[in-house]
Amino acid sequence: MKHLTLLVLPVLAACALQTPSSTPPATGLQQAWVQAAAGPSWVVRTLTADASCPTLRWAGGSASMQQRSAPGLEPPPSGNKEPQRKATTFTLSACEAPWPTLPAGVSSVQVGDLALQAPAAEPRRIVVIGDTGCRLKASDHAYQGCNDALDWPFLRVLARALALKPDLVVHVGDYHYRESPCPAGMAVCAGSPWGYGDDTWQADFFQPAKALLAAAPWVFVRGNHEACSRAGQGWLRYLDAETGPARACTPAAPGDVSDGDFTAPFAVPLSPRSQLIVFDSAEIGSRTPRRDSPAWTRWRQQLDRVAELSARSTQSIFVSHHPSLAFSPTPDGSPSTARSGLTPLLQDTEPQRLFPAGVQATVHGHIHMHQALGFSSNHPITLVIGNGGSAASGHVDAAAALTAELVPGARLETVQAHTEFGLSLLTATPAGWQLQAFNALGQPLSTCTLAGQTLRC
Repeated sequence: MKHLTLLVLPVLAACALQTPSSTPPATGLQQAWVQAAAGPSWVVRTLTADASCPTLRWAGGSASMQQRSAPGLEPPPSGNKEPQRKATTFTLSACEAPWPTLPAGVSSVQVGDLALQAPAAEPRRIVVIGDTGCRLKASDHAYQGCNDALDWPFLRVLARALALKPDLVVHVGDYHYRESPCPAGMAVCAGSPWGYGDDTWQADFFQPAKALLAAAPWVFVRGNHEACSRAGQGWLRYLDAETGPARACTPAAPGDVSDGDFTAPFAVPLSPRSQLIVFDSAEIGSRTPRRDSPAWTRWRQQLDRVAELSARSTQSIFVSHHPSLAFSPTPDGSPSTARSGLTPLLQDTEPQRLFPAGVQATVHGHIHMHQALGFSSNHPITLVIGNGGSAASGHVDAAAALTAELVPGARLETVQAHTEFGLSLLTATPAGWQLQAFNALGQPLSTCTLAGQTLRC
């Protein structure tokens, strides 16, 4: 991923620091949530320090959860390029059970002291967040203030998301950013865990998000930070849409990609007429495989599956981490086309439009800002919502961007762009959706409407 980061120096006010103390070993149930899975289906997942998985209880029934993955030690991720590496320690068990369908109409389930709500048949309020972790990356000399609520505002973003009372939460990828140790003497990140094990996953995502995880069902999209060469081991244990025992990051054959880096696209129904199509673009990043390689063939098969899914619904929203019709921020705001290794494959599938006719909008992260782009040409709306907490720099001049051509024939008519940390809310309307962007304090930044593939702001 092309990161947009700030080098944070330890000069922030001491009153803003929240230096973590030594954390005792975890005990008992840590988190529980409901998530969309391939099928389509919904499953309950938990992370627990207990030796056995918890029991799912609801009015009229109960079920034992099954273990997806056990505690263990794994070698450093293959292909990882950070200068400091260590074995990956998993201390928690991941458990799973299907959302109960009998008796009909189960509205909530209890896991330990956590109550989880049933997925809505037609979610009306969808919170979208992305790129939320605190960046510690030695290879880029980038260290974010993980102990500072202003420099890493993910907790504030989560509080605003809870206040919006969503029916569904969509995270567009990049949960895990603490890949390197905080340098000695840097107070803003002192004491932070690093690497790819449970301690880092807990600090970067699961502990801050515990309340929101329990408050509404989630759709998890995989980012490049969750590829097998980085935090893929934890992703496959915890958040992968494939059900049953967790998959592994197996070595790839020459010219191919690890099986653990491919997830079949799947649909999440939003109504009888509309759906999300979730696509795993984590591994491809900005690198397009050779046309004669096994990897190219597999990616093309993934896109063929997207076309099949889109034909099943009147309206589809394609959700992946990497955008193909968006801008990268620059220091002076001049428009620069975001690079995605998937773009040539999309052009091979749909030369003009990139996406099947049924895809009327796409939602992404990867770029650490908010963008809403509408086209007068026959291209789907692009929403980029990657401003959830990870460090960012640069901006996009909206007026200059209007004159740019992201791919040949793509003519823009609406550009909204801002760099403030925050989140977005999609609210269902009779004509489509209303998109509201908020900063981390909950203050409104912009409002747009989506009707088919027409965006108005």
